[in-house]
Amino acid sequence: MKTVVVSALVAVMVLSGCAGRKPDPVAEVQPGDATLSCAELRNEINANTKAIQGLVEEKNEKTAQNLVAGTTGAFLLVPLFFMDLKGAAGDEARAFQRRNEGLVTRYNSKACEPEIRLQKIEKSTETEAVAED
Repeated sequence: MKTVVVSALVAVMVLSGCAGRKPDPVAEVQPGDATLSCAELRNEINANTKAIQGLVEEKNEKTAQNLVAGTTGAFLLVPLFFMDLKGAAGDEARAFQRRNEGLVTRYNSKACEPEIRLQKIEKSTETEAVAED
């Protein structure tokens, strides 16, 4: 009996390394940022905003999936292995948020028109950036 419990614990520990994807956050400042034109900065900010929105949706889906797997896992052990415990989408969304903040500061300091303001919108537990005119 003791061997079965130890084996199960080892299996859970090994498989927990597979619990979701590893975060790949974007760098806040990237080479070439200083040479970007106003239009390029605005395009980058808009692309980042769309990426944030997609990551927030992914995080919400993973949260729902984890809730179902956790509830089912109370009765069956197998669904627990399908939970995403790494929170990659949230980490990546925060990295895009920080990058957008830096890009907006650079955009506004270049006196580009129209000025951009970042509005933080609460969606679930994540914050996303929205470029406004």
